[in-house]
Amino acid sequence: MVFLPRFYFTLVTAILLALASTWIANGMAASLVITLLLTCAVLADIVLIPRDALRVKRNVPPVLKQAQLFQVELTLTNQSDRSALFEVIDSPPVDFTGSPRMKSFRLAPRREITQTYTLKSYRRGSFSFGAVFYRITGPFGLTQHQAKIDLPQRVQVLPDLSGEGSRDLQLALAGAMQTGRRNSARRGEGREFESLREHQRDDDFRHIDWKASAKRGKLISRQYETERDQRLMILLDAGRLMSPKIGSYRKLDYAINASVHLAQVALHKGDLVGYAIFNDEMRAFAEPKKGQAQMSHLVRNLTTLQASRLESDYAAVFHHVLRRCSRRTLIVCFTDLGDAHSANRLLQAALPLRPRHLPVIVTVSNSEVLAVTRKVPENEFDVYRHVAAMEIWNDYQRTLLGLRSRGVATVSVPAQELSTAAINEYLRIKESARL
Repeated sequence: MVFLPRFYFTLVTAILLALASTWIANGMAASLVITLLLTCAVLADIVLIPRDALRVKRNVPPVLKQAQLFQVELTLTNQSDRSALFEVIDSPPVDFTGSPRMKSFRLAPRREITQTYTLKSYRRGSFSFGAVFYRITGPFGLTQHQAKIDLPQRVQVLPDLSGEGSRDLQLALAGAMQTGRRNSARRGEGREFESLREHQRDDDFRHIDWKASAKRGKLISRQYETERDQRLMILLDAGRLMSPKIGSYRKLDYAINASVHLAQVALHKGDLVGYAIFNDEMRAFAEPKKGQAQMSHLVRNLTTLQASRLESDYAAVFHHVLRRCSRRTLIVCFTDLGDAHSANRLLQAALPLRPRHLPVIVTVSNSEVLAVTRKVPENEFDVYRHVAAMEIWNDYQRTLLGLRSRGVATVSVPAQELSTAAINEYLRIKESARL
């Protein structure tokens, strides 16, 4: 039971009349009358407030996309025979942003009303809505009855694959899908000639068809069919280095989106795709396979994945992959080079993958650190920041150089460009017949 301001105002009036009875004639009698009437009105409010007067139905999509607004709809019905004033508030998951405000409305008997509010989740996974709490005001406006309606409802928040929908990413996906699935060319016999086209700046000069170029008066390149049935293994680090946020997303979120985009392109081009999710131990593993079932299995495992506070064991996961993948495989590892110790462990663990496999380390470059290194210091504090940023950036670059010098390819780009860069690197490797 909740007492409303009208109750307290009436009670204070009765008390003041009782205190002023020495100066006001019949003040005590008036106070007693008001107190008696207030008591009767409160009892009447308590008796006349209908119980279980409200019926609530919540309508929310069962599957949501990360960082996208969605609407929650509450259908509220007054089941009593009296008009009543209600206050209602829902209980969305605590990780969602845009919590609903308490709604106040009057409902006639047997009538219903629809209230809506919007939410957004920057986290993936499975979440639950809780009870709907409401208050109903008595006919005299002195008290409210407070109750709740248990309305558990689970929703899933999936990775938002359109969240990085930049023009570059859309072009990369469109270009990869446009080529479609082509015929296989067995390794060692070269790639089959497909067509001629105008030479582009990034084309290999070995592909120039000099006879066709002489006839047309401009450089013409030979275009070859890309190989199929090659193997791609996606390794996703879910350790402590992937937990920091960049904007609204964590590094792991960007890596998940890039992994799904990369797998989508590779499966479409006829390659076999496998994956491994790890931190201090192997969380999930699937050998390279084809088909939509493999894609669905990957997305299902990534939906609830969260970064842990544990140190990732690169040596264990790379050894496991090396033992399970006997054929030459493109191994793309999404991770982060957070400190010199972790970077050195990654380097030592990646070396045994060569030369049987082709490892590629994909990391998110620290744009904030890079911005500090490029900014001219204006005061003493800026000088300290600049020196610290330069040390971090130089360590980062030395690690990348160490990986490349030992035959491990690297991709280091800002978080928003991760999907685009991973897809382009995959396509470059296929076109160069390095697999």
